[in-house]
Amino acid sequence: MLPCQESNASDLNQSNQIDALSPAEKSVVNLLLEGLSNRCIAKRLVLSRRTVESHISHALAKTGCHSRLELTLWLLTTQQQKRCAAIAKLS
Repeated sequence: MLPCQESNASDLNQSNQIDALSPAEKSVVNLLLEGLSNRCIAKRLVLSRRTVESHISHALAKTGCHSRLELTLWLLTTQQQKRCAAIAKLS
C-alpha cells in the first residue's frame, strides 16, 4: 500500500479520491505522469506556474500524498486497479 493511501483504504475510497479531483487538477496530475516540470505543465496547459503549483497542492491534499512522486505512483496504482476491475466485470 502506498503511504498516501489511508490504512485499510478500499478501491472505492481510491476511486472517490480521484473523483474528488477537479478536471483541472486531473489534467495537471496526468501530465505529472509524463514527468513534466511545473513550468512545462504550465506551458502545455497555458496556465501560470503558480496555478499548476496550486493544482498539485490541492491534489496532494485530497489524496493524502506528500510528494509529486508519491502522487504519481498513487495515480498509476489507482488507474491499474480501475482497469483490472473493468476487465473483471467483462469476464
